[in-house]
Order: sequence, then structure tokens, then C-alpha cells
Amino acid sequence: MLKYTLPALILLGGLGAQTEVIILSDNVGAEIDEHESRFYRIFPEEKGLIDAQIVRINENKYRILVVKNVDGKITKVRRYIDQDEFNTLKQYVDGQPRFTEEEKIAMYEGMDFLRAEKIVNEIPKPQFVVLKHSGKKKLKGTLFKVDENVLHIQTPTTVEMVSLNNLDKLSYRTSIGEYEYLRPYIYGASGVTGLALARLYNAQRPTLYNDFGIPRNDLIRYTQLFGIVIGLIFSSEVFDAVSTLLTPAETIILSEAEYENQKFK
Repeated sequence: MLKYTLPALILLGGLGAQTEVIILSDNVGAEIDEHESRFYRIFPEEKGLIDAQIVRINENKYRILVVKNVDGKITKVRRYIDQDEFNTLKQYVDGQPRFTEEEKIAMYEGMDFLRAEKIVNEIPKPQFVVLKHSGKKKLKGTLFKVDENVLHIQTPTTVEMVSLNNLDKLSYRTSIGEYEYLRPYIYGASGVTGLALARLYNAQRPTLYNDFGIPRNDLIRYTQLFGIVIGLIFSSEVFDAVSTLLTPAETIILSEAEYENQKFK
């Protein structure tokens, strides 16, 4: 019996050694969570990381077991590194400061992408916005609706729809300033502009006469009145646009990739 037991114990001991969980650094635990990974940038390419463990396979090879949240689903992946890569990573983490609660608070202050859905849904609408999405694309227009995490942007020619998942950076206004005192001036300026355009139109068209050879000045006055009315119709939109432009804009980063680019470029 003993001759079978002893080899079995040796075999189990060998298997245990092959699955030894390695602590990368005194700065992190045996299980590296998302906060530690983000602070020390241990696994910056692993998007949606929940936690990770490093397991020694043999003297020169390690397996990294990563648990991730990908599109709401828990996924487990394996990565492999050699001894040199492990040593480089260990030296890098060892050289960083301790991850304290104060450091954690400071780290998350600029990470608006972690609450992107809440921010986008609370933006006052409609309003003019400038956004960067899908890596490099830039879009300007009026944000008038957010539906199921899709932003609807009215541009001069079409309505563009951008998924929140593809949004990198957004410039917007948290509120529209109170510029009610400007309303009479803007309404007046809009009416005068409409009148000026009507006069320009009248000056460029030939004079019309009635059957008795008398100039149709009534048509001239009608065109001028029509121009004033059109100017007043658009005065409300002009007032909203001016109020928006006079209100300081705020730019937020809404993707971790963009955050990394801005912080470490």
C-alpha cells in the first residue's frame, strides 16, 4: 500500500506546485482586482476586467487567469507570459506608490467614462454638442434625444445616431445660462434682419404696376411685413442658440481608451 501512496503524494505535490498562485507585488493581493489593475496599469489592454490571478506553470512560464465583463457577460480568458515579462511587470508595480483609499478617490475623479450613461441621459436637450466617436471621427450638431444609449444628433443635412459604446469625448453644457435680458434685443434684431432681407429682395426685383400704370407699393409693403414676420418666427431659435453659445461648455471623456490617451500621451 505504501509503495502506491508515496508516488501519489509526490504526483499531487508536483501538480500543486504547477498551479501555485503567485503574488506579483506587495502592492497588490493574490487576486488583482479592477482598481489595482487600473491604478498600476497592470493589464491596460484587458477591457472590462473584474479580477486576475497569476499562476506559475513552470520555472519560466506563467498563466494569467482573467475574469472580464464583456457586454454584460462574464468571460474568462487566459494569457501567458515568460519569466522576463513577469520580472519586468513586477519591477514596474514594485516601483509605484501604495494604492490607498485617497489614491483611489483621486484616480476616479477624472474617470467620467465609468458613469457615461448617467451623464449623457442628464444632459439638457436640445443643445449644440461636439463629440468624438469611433476612435477619430468628429461630429457637431444638436443633441435632441438619447434612446437606449444611442445619441440622436441633428446636423445641417441629416440625423446622425451614435452609440454610447462608441463615444470617446463629448463637449456640452451642463445647463443653459439665464440671458432673458437679451431676448428683446435678439427679437428686435431678428425682425430688423427680416425687414432688411425683404428690402433687398424688393430692390432686386422689377417694379410691378397695376392696370392703370401705378406702382404696386402695397406688394412692397407686404414683402417687408412678411420679412419681419419670418424674422420674428426664427427669433426664438436664435435666442436659444445665443444663450447656448454664451454658456461655457464642458468637455468630458467617455471611454477608457480616450482617458488612457489623454493621461499618458
